[in-house]
Amino acid sequence: MSVRFRSFSDGGLGEPEQDANSALTELDKGLRSGRVGEQCEAIVRFPPLFEKYPFPILINSSFLKLADVFRVGNNFLRLWVLRVCQQSEKHLDKILNVDEFVRRVFSVIHSNDPVARALTLRTLGSVAGIIPERQQVHHSIRRSLDSHDTVEVEAAVYAAMQFAAQSKSFAVSMCNKISHMIQGLATPAHMKLQLIPILQHMHHDTSTAAMVRQLCTDLLPKYPAQDFVLVTLRTLTQLASATLVEIPNQVELLLDYLVNDPRREVQCCVLQCLYLLAKHGAYLWPDTSVASLVNVARGPHPSLVICALDVLIVLTRSAAICNAHARSDSVLMELCQDTSYSSNMVIATKSIKILSQVLCYCFREELASQGLDERLDAVESLFLLLAATCTHTDTMRSVLRCIVNLCNVQKTLCPRFVQLIATCLVEDMADWCSALLCEALGAIGGMQQHATQAFLPHLLKKLGQLSSSPSGPEDTKVMLCTLVFQCVSAAQWKSIGAQSTIDEAVRTTNLWANYRIARSAARYGHLSVCAGIVGQLHEHVSSEHLHFWLLTLEELSEGEACLRSDDGLLARLGAATSHYYKALAAIKAASTPSQSLVFQAEYMRLRCEMLQCLAQLVATCKSFCTAPPPAIAATIVQTTRDDLQKFGNITNRLRKCIKEFQTCGELYWKLYQSVFDADPSSLNNIQILQHMCALMAYNIECVAITNYQGDEPALDSSLQRSCLETQLMVQCCQRASAMARSVDKSIKPITHLHLEGLMKQVEMILEGSFCLPRYFFQVLQSTSVKLAITPQPRVNGEYLSVPSGSQLSVKVEGVIQHGSQPDRFRSVSGVVLTLSSQLTSRLTIENKSIPMKPGDGQVVLQQSVTPHRDFFTGQFLLALGGGGQHQVTVEAAVQDNSGNVWTTGPRSTLTVKTLEDSSTSRARTSF
Repeated sequence: MSVRFRSFSDGGLGEPEQDANSALTELDKGLRSGRVGEQCEAIVRFPPLFEKYPFPILINSSFLKLADVFRVGNNFLRLWVLRVCQQSEKHLDKILNVDEFVRRVFSVIHSNDPVARALTLRTLGSVAGIIPERQQVHHSIRRSLDSHDTVEVEAAVYAAMQFAAQSKSFAVSMCNKISHMIQGLATPAHMKLQLIPILQHMHHDTSTAAMVRQLCTDLLPKYPAQDFVLVTLRTLTQLASATLVEIPNQVELLLDYLVNDPRREVQCCVLQCLYLLAKHGAYLWPDTSVASLVNVARGPHPSLVICALDVLIVLTRSAAICNAHARSDSVLMELCQDTSYSSNMVIATKSIKILSQVLCYCFREELASQGLDERLDAVESLFLLLAATCTHTDTMRSVLRCIVNLCNVQKTLCPRFVQLIATCLVEDMADWCSALLCEALGAIGGMQQHATQAFLPHLLKKLGQLSSSPSGPEDTKVMLCTLVFQCVSAAQWKSIGAQSTIDEAVRTTNLWANYRIARSAARYGHLSVCAGIVGQLHEHVSSEHLHFWLLTLEELSEGEACLRSDDGLLARLGAATSHYYKALAAIKAASTPSQSLVFQAEYMRLRCEMLQCLAQLVATCKSFCTAPPPAIAATIVQTTRDDLQKFGNITNRLRKCIKEFQTCGELYWKLYQSVFDADPSSLNNIQILQHMCALMAYNIECVAITNYQGDEPALDSSLQRSCLETQLMVQCCQRASAMARSVDKSIKPITHLHLEGLMKQVEMILEGSFCLPRYFFQVLQSTSVKLAITPQPRVNGEYLSVPSGSQLSVKVEGVIQHGSQPDRFRSVSGVVLTLSSQLTSRLTIENKSIPMKPGDGQVVLQQSVTPHRDFFTGQFLLALGGGGQHQVTVEAAVQDNSGNVWTTGPRSTLTVKTLEDSSTSRARTSF
């Protein structure tokens, strides 16, 4: 039975929601309790409180209360306060009264109890980041290092390590002290082992780092015991990785121990240290070091060979190492060619990974790779060997990942590896890893259109065989369905006869697998298939919100399926719009406080807006024959000096369509700016839809505006090399653009030829693949901003009163909260705070109302702040002119590392009322 230990940061289950002040008051009651158990329970609940309400006022008050408990409590309570300080490291810099906090904790250092002094030192060490230069603390650590109590000395060692990492002055002043204690005969051996790691932090200047390195290298021959060698080598490695300049010397030292020291533990430690140095500075390694490591990798001990190959894998991620060993006659390539056929599958797999990384570098840099066929043969041979004999999924997954990386860099390799993998899949050569093979094929098929097209009949046959058995593997069935969706476009779906096979697979899989199949169909543009599957699911879910979410998908899919029917354009667009309105109504019912579904609702609303714009354009084009120009057309032309007005109402209606498409494109751009957490393919999806609107607006402008000289909107060429869903949608834009170029725009009058061309472009857009983005279903990165505005009214809904002639000081504090995978696609480098004030109504004085002018009392202030440990703060001084009621809005937007601003929100609003002197108001009224 597995046991999960709950940390302090775990939130309590079933605890009622409460505001910060109420939670702090409840914990304060526990701290004041006379029972030790209740006090401990209150202490350990502080870290979750900090995570939920990470604002300085609360954290400062909490730590002062904990410092009081530390000062007057017993050692047991002090231990739990220490644990709170260690777990709340990122919130320590929000302590406002640092002096008072340190004074209360430091007072215990004068206790006669060595355990109390030890706990004090450890607590001070855990908060070293906010008090790095406190000389009294430095002095206490130095004095405690000379104590005769072991507990106190060990605590002083811990505190010395923490302060040495934060303070240059402490590190320099303690260097001689630590070195004398390490070299002194009076210091016990176990204490020396604890003191040596402190030296790894003494890299604040070159002279100190050089002195520490010399001390450690002198210790190695003097203390040849295994424990001392391990600790010293690790310390030297950490020191070298921090200074970088000593990496070549450290690599040579480690390789010398690797070759000459026969102890297995030392060799393993050396390889771990080399792995660390390879991650921090592979480009600094000497030329001969790779050859020495290769000689070790040729040794007889498999464990050492595996560790050496791990180091080489990290080294080959560096362009310098790959460039130096890209030739087939290099020692590294010769090693990989030999070990790739090893009987040990792990060794062979790691060799293949090195080979693939070097090959990927050669392909990216367009270097002539010698022995390319031999290296690819080695990859294929290992894959076939694993498929036939191995039952370890980790090695197979690693080899398949190498194959996918090669295909991603060099698209010409896709047919070769697709044939290899697909043959193993359809001929049942590796049933134990069929799901992995399908994933690899799906990854390659997602790079290039029709990459797996040749094996479509075999995939359908394989799917039919698995579907005939109800106990077949669910994941394999889902992946095979995904491969079928990748192979064909939505327009070809009816012609391949795969519907019956998919239906049989849906019938023999569970409900969750059915949803995954429907999701894959929607992502690759097969919305009619998605509608049929989801329609069977929304009555089999456990909650009302899930029911309406599936109903939303069904209505959306039905709407897109209507666009491919045989009806007329207007009928298809009308039916699709009707389904979209039903989907928008359903998604409102599917939203919950934890799942707001804002992006999904806005994405569908804009798609509906785009379809309405297309319908309006089609109706306008059809009205050309039914609405002839008026009798006064010639007079209108002379008055407006617009020759196109002679065609009547069609000209104005086309120009209205231009504005509608431009407005829809701007809304897509706003949606793009609001999805900071979206994956790149989802952003590309929104960008393409925006481009469609801009393209249609441009094509109409060429027809409906005289002598239009604008340029055709260009689409980023990198999108054509993106994922398959993006490629399908880009092709739709390209076909519509090609159709527009085929129409002769030199003909100035509006003709049936122009309007037929516009209608054909609408037809091409509707017939093209419309793929739902991944962000519509999955949020892989979650980032949210929480704001706290000061001042706040005493009662929610009331207004703040500000005297006339004074200014309102607004303080904005905020916290950036992340999900389980922070910074996966982009990270927050700054926050843009915008404060806007708008006068909503003036005061009525002496029964006279003062009229308001447009823009009267409007103020906009903006400030960029940099978050520190996900916390930021900003202040505004707002001058509210004129008496009356003002609406003050504070909005936050995040800025990524590239300088792009994303309007993620949130937005907070305050109502402020200013009082105006009667004399001033009379003067303004008379004016």
